[in-house]
Amino acid sequence: MVTKKYQKDDAVSPVVGVMLMLVVTIIIAAVVSMFASGMMADTPQASTAQVKFLGVASGGTDMTIDDGLVGLLFEVQSGSLDLQNLKFYISGTDYYGGGEAYMYYTDPIWDKYYLGGANANKNQLRYQFNNPADAAKYGVRMMKFSNLTVDENNRALGLNPDPLVITGERFILFFEYLTPASATAPTTLGFGIHRNDGSGGSSAWQSGAVYANGDGHYVLSDTDGTVYASGYLKESDVL
Repeated sequence: MVTKKYQKDDAVSPVVGVMLMLVVTIIIAAVVSMFASGMMADTPQASTAQVKFLGVASGGTDMTIDDGLVGLLFEVQSGSLDLQNLKFYISGTDYYGGGEAYMYYTDPIWDKYYLGGANANKNQLRYQFNNPADAAKYGVRMMKFSNLTVDENNRALGLNPDPLVITGERFILFFEYLTPASATAPTTLGFGIHRNDGSGGSSAWQSGAVYANGDGHYVLSDTDGTVYASGYLKESDVL
């Protein structure tokens, strides 16, 4: 007598197996796509704004009352900029051996260089054009403006604290002082950057000056490296 043996087959058929693999693949692809989309959405996009350098604001007409603003002037010709995302590089070789510095939106005007500042020296300030205290009160390095003049009460009414600058609007990057050209030196732009070191002090700082004689080199860029304007400061830039 021949006994028949039956083998039980629990395996999934080839068709079902292929379908299961396709479903798993589609699920994995969807998860990866969602993750990648989320990462791309969180990545800040560089601004495509076009910026023009207008010149150097020379501080008005009177060193005693500082009836104007001191700094570099720019205009947004297309697009928009958030001043909070900008950084400014300046370097030179002619002024006492040269130097360089970076300036950011949150770098205030140094109180040594405006009337009423905690460390201001009136005798020194009378030989320079400086920004009025009204400009320094905002505590930032760059500001939108509509005019450069200061009224009889030392108020810079043309300044606007809104950091978003759109097409057709202008902004100033403050320098601490401007010393007019003389028989011994070109027009000089001075700066002083004091940053809080996290302990309530201001040990991290840079200071110096550049000449407007083709030596002072500047670069205005976004913190992501996008350059909006660059060049060399010349005497003809002084307005």
